[in-house]
Amino acid sequence: MKLTKFNYTNYALISINGGLMKNKIKYLLFISILLVFTTSCSTTETTVIQPYAASVSFPSEGNYEILGRVNYSPSYGTGGYIEFLEYAKTVYPSTDDIVNIIVDSEDTYEDSVSMYGGSSTRLTKSIYTMSGIAIKYIE
Repeated sequence: MKLTKFNYTNYALISINGGLMKNKIKYLLFISILLVFTTSCSTTETTVIQPYAASVSFPSEGNYEILGRVNYSPSYGTGGYIEFLEYAKTVYPSTDDIVNIIVDSEDTYEDSVSMYGGSSTRLTKSIYTMSGIAIKYIE
């Protein structure tokens, strides 16, 4: 029986290659699980337009002239009566007041449903639209 020398170089290469194969399998398994979790959810958007507030009255006394209807969609962070009146004056320069004001809300919701039974709804955007009648008081 003849004794041979143990070749460490070949053993090291086999160990490294076996380790790389295990890492590749773990990586592919991780990516597969990640894809299942990220693609198992569906999302839809729903927009609902509804009345928000109304003040539907005209001045009871005095003379006034109806100039016309004004629609105003304020930008984010603005939208009170003063801004609405200023906008109405750009449409009808002789506007003194706005009456019969109606405010509508356009809300956009994002509905998420998971394949695992969970669901959530969140408000993503709200837009308020004001509508009223511009009038001019006659003295």
